[in-house]
Amino acid sequence: MLRSKDIALLNDFVVLCEVGNMTRAAKELNTTQSAVTQRMQRLESALNTSLMKRHSRGIEPTEQGKILLSYISRLNLLVDDAIAEIAAWEGSPVGAVSIGLPPSVSAVLTTPLIFAVKNSLPGIELTVAEAFSGYLEGWLETGEIDFAFVFNRTSTPQIEVTHLLCEELYLICNSELNSKLPDELEVKDLERIPLIAPSRRHGLRTEVQKEANKQGIDLNIVLEIDAGHQLIRQIELGLGAAILARSSVMPELTTGTLFNKRIVKPSFTRTVSLAVRRQKAESYLLKRVEEVLLKVVTELIQTDKWPADIYDQSTR
Repeated sequence: MLRSKDIALLNDFVVLCEVGNMTRAAKELNTTQSAVTQRMQRLESALNTSLMKRHSRGIEPTEQGKILLSYISRLNLLVDDAIAEIAAWEGSPVGAVSIGLPPSVSAVLTTPLIFAVKNSLPGIELTVAEAFSGYLEGWLETGEIDFAFVFNRTSTPQIEVTHLLCEELYLICNSELNSKLPDELEVKDLERIPLIAPSRRHGLRTEVQKEANKQGIDLNIVLEIDAGHQLIRQIELGLGAAILARSSVMPELTTGTLFNKRIVKPSFTRTVSLAVRRQKAESYLLKRVEEVLLKVVTELIQTDKWPADIYDQSTR
C-alpha cells in the first residue's frame, strides 16, 4: 500500500520514465544508481505491481506504470491549483469574518473599519454585530462571532485578549444639565444627578457602583437601558445623564447636542481590548483582518477621532 511517506518516490519514478535510464536518473536526482533501484523497488512493492520494463534502449513504464504516470500528472495539476489558490489567498483572502462591537466602540469604529476592510481585503465578507460587551463575550465563547471588543478583561484558557487602548470615562449630559454642573465632578456628586445606566451585568455599571459603595453614596439610577442608541437618545431628551467614554458620543459632542464633564476623585478609566477564541487565533484569515483592524484603531487615535491613549505594553 502506498503511504504518505512514499509520495516522494513518485517524483523519482517520473524522472526515471523521462530519461529512460537508471544512470541518467541517478545523476538527475543527485544520488546513486543503486539508491534509485532500491527506491523503485519500494514503489513497486507498495503498489504490488511491476511499473517498469527493461529493453535494449533502456527503461520504459509498463501499462500499470503508464496508469500511475497519468495519476501523477493529475496530482501535479492539483498541487499547482493549490499553490495558485494559496497565492491568491495570501494576496487577498476570501471568507466571512464577524466582529462584535459595544455601542461606544461601534460609534467611532464601524464606518472606518468597513471601508478599510473593503479596500484592503475585498474578498472578506465582514459582519459587524453591536451589543453590550457582556453579550459579546458570550457570543464569542459560543463561536457566534470571531472577534469581540471587550473592556477591562484578561486572557483565559479559551479566550486570547490583546489590549489596544485606554480611555477615560466622563459624565455625558444634555445642555440643560450641563449648565447646572461644574466642569469637574467628584463621585460623591453623582448622588444628586439622575443617571441612565446599563443593567447590572455590565462591567461599567459594576465599577461605578463599587466606587459609590466605597464613598457611602447611593446612585440615583432612574433608567436602565441595554441599547446604546436609545441610551444616548434618552440623555438628549433630558431624562438623565450617563457615564460613558467620549468615543460613544463623538458626533453629539462635536455638534454640541451633548456635553461631557470630567469625573475626578477618583477618575474612571477602562482598557479596551480585542478578544478572539484561542482555537481561531492562528487563522490566517483572522490575522489579516486583525492587521487592518489594529491599523484603523491606531489611525483613529492618532487623528483624535477616538479620544484615547494607545495601550503601552511596557508600562503594564
